[in-house]
Amino acid sequence: MAAKDQLGRHGEQLAATYLTARGMRVLDRNWRCADGEIDIVARDGNALVVVEVKTRSGRSHGTAFEAVTGEKLLRLRALAGRWLAAHTERFDTIRVDVIALERFAGDFSLRHERGVV
Repeated sequence: MAAKDQLGRHGEQLAATYLTARGMRVLDRNWRCADGEIDIVARDGNALVVVEVKTRSGRSHGTAFEAVTGEKLLRLRALAGRWLAAHTERFDTIRVDVIALERFAGDFSLRHERGVV
């Protein structure tokens, strides 16, 4: 596995652990359909939370958070509907969150932005 892919998987695991520690329940990871992929699907109370995880080892191409485009966020919103159509669980609201992880000198910093769309 390429180092970039290993970094991404490690970031997704850190994000899942972070969400669980904050009382959220991870329902799905790396859920795919014909229109794309959701990194993490979680329940936060009565909210369905679709989480995009971006992990970077430096800022040569901008921050991890900046790597999540408006187009990507809109696609995630649409994917939330596709996920709901494929599952029987129901929710009062849908939220799209971003977790951006950056690794500096071996340590990760984590930024969690809730409800970005």
